[in-house]
Parts: sequence; structure tokens; C-alpha cells
Amino acid sequence: MNVPPESLLELAYQSLKDNILRGVYPAGSKLPVDRLSRELSISSTPIKGALNRLVAEHLVEQVPRCGYAVVRLSIKDISEVLEIRKMFEIFAIRPAIKNKQRFPAIMHHIEELLDRFDHATDGISFMEALELERDFHLCFIKLCDNERFLKLYSSSWCMDYLFMVFANVGLSFEDFGPEFSYHRKWYNALVAGDAAEYESLWDSGIETLKNRLSQLLAEKEARTQPKRRPASKTNPP
Repeated sequence: MNVPPESLLELAYQSLKDNILRGVYPAGSKLPVDRLSRELSISSTPIKGALNRLVAEHLVEQVPRCGYAVVRLSIKDISEVLEIRKMFEIFAIRPAIKNKQRFPAIMHHIEELLDRFDHATDGISFMEALELERDFHLCFIKLCDNERFLKLYSSSWCMDYLFMVFANVGLSFEDFGPEFSYHRKWYNALVAGDAAEYESLWDSGIETLKNRLSQLLAEKEARTQPKRRPASKTNPP
């Protein structure tokens, strides 16, 4: 049975994106179209289309005369993406507080997610934990009851970029422990209608995560840099 071209494009896109987010294709690694075509058993046209979509999502970059590559990580980029995430969340809290009683199903779903966060390290995969993270924050956006804002948030590449960073620096569940502890605090601030407390939690949470990611990235770079050979000593004449 022939697969429609749009399905091949979507298959290539999802396969490449999943491999980038899980660190199978590490940050900075080249993505030759012919190799990817062989790996996925998909022709080069859908592969190129998928890579161009990932370029638009800032997960892949086009390198002059070299083709495509996974974006490289930098402290500056990580800091800027975290700040964008914070802007989304802080913008959402006041309308979310205003609307929380109108959407009991969303509030109940948040409570279910909090229970799952409490057991997030019990036999759950890294990607499953990250999907919990995505679902939790999306609930706050949905509480705003603003379809355009929801679409903007859903189309944002910031969350996926951070997932890719987590996989590349080796963020462990131990690292996620403090991050997961913020979820119940955020929810409590929402229930209490305390926007100032919510914003304060985001400020401290972002700084904590930024410092941890900076440390892990520096450690990773130190491990991957080639060691310098000691200069040979020459006997004086």
C-alpha cells in the first residue's frame, strides 16, 4: 500500500524530532539527508521537508555548505528560552485565577497530574516525565480561556528545546526532584488566588533550573574537549 506523501512527511518529522528530544542525535551533530533517508527508509524529499520544519522550530539549523545539524547548546540560548517560558506562565496566572471556578474539569486534571508527579520516579521514563510536565503547564494556559493564546503557546518551540537540552546534558530524575516540587506550590498559589506568590515561585524556579543546566552544560563541555598534551621540555643549550 502506498503511503501518502503528507504521511511520510509527518512520519519523518515525528521520528527526527523524537530522536533529537531524546538525545539520540546529540546537540551539534550533523544530519545528512542521505543517512537519515536510509535510517528511516523514507525518501529524501520528506526528510528535507521534516528538517525544514525542525529548523523553524529551532531544533535544527542549516549550516552553509554542510547541510543540516542539530542546534548547538549555549548558556545564552538556554537562559533566553527559560525567560520566554516564564513570560508565558506569568502572563497566564491572572486570567487562570479569574477562571478557575469555571473549569472544574481542568482543575481536577491538574490534581490528577500532581498525584502522578508524586510518583514520577517510580518506573517512569524520561520522556513520560517530560510529557507530564507539558500537560501540567498546558492546563494553566487552558484556564485563560483564550484560544489564540492557547494556539500560540502550543506552537511555541520553547518546551521542546528545553526537552532537548535536558536529554543532552544528562538531567537525571534527581535533578527533576526540586523541579517537580514546584508543581504543587504553583497549584496552591492558583487555588489561593495569589498571583504574586506564583510569580515569585517562577522567578526562583527558573534561576534554580538555569544554574543547574549551566553547571551540567559546563561539565559536559569539559568532558568533550580534547585534553591538551603537556608541552615537551627542551634542554637549554
